[in-house]
Amino acid sequence: MERDKSVENRRLNSETLGRRFRVLQRWKDPEHAKVVLVVVFSLAAALLITPSFRKRPPTYRVGDVATHNIKADRDFLLLDQEATKQKRQSARQDAPLIFDLHEKAAQTAALRLSRAFKTLRGALHDAFLHETGGLMPDHRVRLSVRSFTTTTDAGELPMASFRAVFEEALGFPVPENIYLILAGDHFSLSLEERLIGWLRVFFEEGILPGAEDSELAALLSPPPARRAIQVRMIPSLRERTVASLNDFTDIHRARERATTRILQQERDIQSARAVAYLCAHLLEPNLFFNRLETQQAESAAAEAVKPVYVQIKKNEMIIRDGQRLSEEDLHKLEAYASALPRKHALSAFLAIWLFSALFLAVLWHMLSLRISLVRLDFHDYVFLASVLLVVMVLCRTADWLSASVGEQPGYFDHRSFLYAVPIAAGAMLASIFFGLTVAVFFSLAVSFFAALVCGNDFQVFVFALLGSLVGSYGVNPCRNRLVPIRAGLLTGATNAACLTLLALFQEHGSSVAVLTNAFLGFMGGIVSGVLATGFTPLAELLFGYTTDIRLLELASMDQPLLQELMIQAPGTYHHSLIVGNMTEAAAKSIGANSLLAKVAGYYHDIGKIKKPLYFIENQFDAENRHERLAPSMSSLILISHVKDGVELARKHRLGKPIMDIIRQHHGKSLISYFYQKALESREKTRSAKGAELPPINIDDYRYPGPKPQTKEAGLVMLADMVEAACRSLTEPTPARIQGMVSRLINSAFTDGQLDECELTLKDLHQIAKHFHQILATVHHKRIEYPAQAGPPKGKSHGTDSHQRELRPDKDRPGTTAAGSRTDLKRLGLQ
Repeated sequence: MERDKSVENRRLNSETLGRRFRVLQRWKDPEHAKVVLVVVFSLAAALLITPSFRKRPPTYRVGDVATHNIKADRDFLLLDQEATKQKRQSARQDAPLIFDLHEKAAQTAALRLSRAFKTLRGALHDAFLHETGGLMPDHRVRLSVRSFTTTTDAGELPMASFRAVFEEALGFPVPENIYLILAGDHFSLSLEERLIGWLRVFFEEGILPGAEDSELAALLSPPPARRAIQVRMIPSLRERTVASLNDFTDIHRARERATTRILQQERDIQSARAVAYLCAHLLEPNLFFNRLETQQAESAAAEAVKPVYVQIKKNEMIIRDGQRLSEEDLHKLEAYASALPRKHALSAFLAIWLFSALFLAVLWHMLSLRISLVRLDFHDYVFLASVLLVVMVLCRTADWLSASVGEQPGYFDHRSFLYAVPIAAGAMLASIFFGLTVAVFFSLAVSFFAALVCGNDFQVFVFALLGSLVGSYGVNPCRNRLVPIRAGLLTGATNAACLTLLALFQEHGSSVAVLTNAFLGFMGGIVSGVLATGFTPLAELLFGYTTDIRLLELASMDQPLLQELMIQAPGTYHHSLIVGNMTEAAAKSIGANSLLAKVAGYYHDIGKIKKPLYFIENQFDAENRHERLAPSMSSLILISHVKDGVELARKHRLGKPIMDIIRQHHGKSLISYFYQKALESREKTRSAKGAELPPINIDDYRYPGPKPQTKEAGLVMLADMVEAACRSLTEPTPARIQGMVSRLINSAFTDGQLDECELTLKDLHQIAKHFHQILATVHHKRIEYPAQAGPPKGKSHGTDSHQRELRPDKDRPGTTAAGSRTDLKRLGLQ
C-alpha cells in the first residue's frame, strides 16, 4: 500500500515538474519574450506619461511669487466673489425680520387681574359677613358700610388691611388713591371685564421690549431699511407680515398710549384713572425678536442667490511669472484647478498602459508579420525599446525643466526646452542598424510617445515625426562617419522650418520667441547627429550590429582575418575575392545590400583556414588527402568549415549578418562527389563480401543549413557555386561560362535551395547576367607565348571547390545542347 502511494507521488511530482518545464519553455519562446517586452515597456511608458495627464497648478500661498506663467488651456468660469458677496448681502438685508407674538400674554395678564379682583371681592364678602354676624346685609347696611369705608377716623380702615393682598396678587404696588377707587367700586366684575378688554386690545397690537433690551436696541440702531417684519403667532403659528417696526410700540410708549386712550374713552374719570393705572402696569412686552429664525431666513435667502461667474477664455493669462500673488489670484488659480478634469490616478495609469500596449502591438504586427523584408530578433526589439525609453525620459526631463523655469515673456514658451531634445537620434540609429522601413515605424512610435509625454500635444507630434523622418532618411545609407552629422544639420534645418511655420499657423508668440525655438530646434537636430555618430560604435559593440561603416572596415584587405586567409589558404582567398566582386555586382542589379554581399563573399569560406589542405583550391600539385579518408569522413571535414567559419566570425566580431551568411551559404545542398563515392564503395564492399550492408543516409552528405534566408545569402551561395564550377572548365569561353552559370543557378533553384529567400526569377535573370560578365572577364582567353609548351597537365576539378569529382566536361562541344538551351530559357536568358 505504501509502495503504491510512493509510486503515485513520484508520478504526480514528475507531472508537476513536466508542466513547469513546459511553462518555462513556453516563455523562452521568442514570441512570448516579445509579448513580455511590450508589456514591460508599456508599463514604463505609462509611468512617464501619466503625470502629463494629471497636471495640477502648483500650490501657492498669499504673498508667494509665481515661478512661471500659467495660461488657461480651456474656457472656464470664475466665481466673482465680491459680486456674489454683495448680491447675497443684499438678499440677507431683504430677508424679513422674524418676531414672535405671544398670544397668551393677554390671557396671563387677565388671569392675574381676575385673581386679584376675585381675592379682594372674597375678602370684602368675608368682612361684611363678619360685621353683620353672618347675615347678609340689606341695602341700608350696605350703604352704612360704604359710608364707613369712605370715612376717615382715628382707627384703621377695614379695607386698608386688604391692600397688601391685592398688590401681592397683581405683582406691583397700587397707590392708595387708585386702591380706594377700586375698593369704592368693590372690585366689581364690570370693572374687571373693562380692564380685561383693554388689555386684550393693547396686547393684540403687539408690545416690544423697551430700550433696555440690548438685542432690540442693536437691531433698531440704525433702523432696518426696507426690511419686512414677519410676525409669527405663538402658539398658533399663524403669520402676518408688517411693513415696518414702526407699526409696533415699545412697552413705555404702549403704557403711555394705554393711559391716554383709557382716560379719553372712559366716561367715569375716577374709574378711568384706576383702569388706566392697572392696565398700564399689567401691560408687558409680548413681541420679541427671534434672532435664530431670522438668521436662518437670511441664510436661506443668501443660499437661494445664484453665484455670479466671470468667464475666463482659453489662452488667457491667469498668473504671470514673477507676480506676487494676492488672495484674488489664488482664488483664480483654484478655480482653474477645479475646472481641470479630475482623473483617478490608477484608472489613468491603466488606460495609458493598455493603450500603449495596443499601439505597440499593432506596430509590431504590421512590421514583423506584414512586411516580409523586415526580420528583427528579440534583442533588436530590446534595443529599439531602450532607445525609445531614453528619448521619453529626455522629453519628460525637458517638460519638467520648462515647467520649472517657466515662460519668459518674449524669449521662451512652455515647450522651448523640448525642441532641443535630440528626438531624431533614435530614428537615425534605427535607420543605420535596421534600414529605412524600421526607421519609419520607429519615427511614428517615438513621435506618438513624445506627444503623450507632453500632454497629448499635436504640435510636438508633428515636430518629432517630421524631424525623425528627415533624420532617418539622411543617414541611409551610412558609409561614412560624417553622414550622421550631415543628417543632423538637415534635421536641424527641418526642425527650425517646422517650428517657424507652426508659429505662423497659430499666429501667437513674439518673433524673438519664434527665433529662440527655431534655434533650439536646429541645435536639437545637430545634437541628434552627434549622438547617432557617437552611439553607433557603442551599439555595435553591445548588440553585435554590423553597419555599413563596419562593413567598409571589414572589406579592407588589411583585416587580420583576410591576411591569415591569404597566407593559410591562398586559393580560397582568391576564390573569395572573386565571389565578393560577383555578389557586389549582382546585388546592385536586384536592389540588395551590395556592401554586405561583397563583404560576406570575402569571409564566407574563412572556416577553411583550420584545414586548408583538405580543399582542392589550396592543394595545387600536392597530395589529395581525401584519397586516404572514407567518404563520410571527407564529408564531415567539408561540412565542418561552415561551423569553423561561424566560430571565427564570432571570435573576430564580424557581426550577425555575416555569420548568418556563412552559416547559410551552402544551404542544405548535397556533397554529390563523396556521396557517389560512398555509394560506389558500398557496392564494392557488398560485391566483395556478398553480404547486405545498411543503406547510406543521404542526409549525412548534406550541409546542415539553414537554406539562405536573405537575398545576400542567396547571392553568396550562387556565386560560390558558379565560381568554383568555372574553375573546372579547361577552355572557359564566354558561351561555355554562360551555359554553366545558367545550369547551376537552375539546379539550385529546382533543388529548393532558394525557396526561403526573396530571390525571384527576374532577380535570377539579372544574377546570371552579371555573373557571366564577371566570370567571362576573369577567365578571358590569353595568347600563347612562344616559350609556353603545350597545355598544362592539371587535375580535373569538379563543380564544387570542396569536392574532387572526375567527370567529363559537359560544356565541351558535342555535349547535349538541347539541355543547355532549356536551362537558359527557364532563367529567361534566351
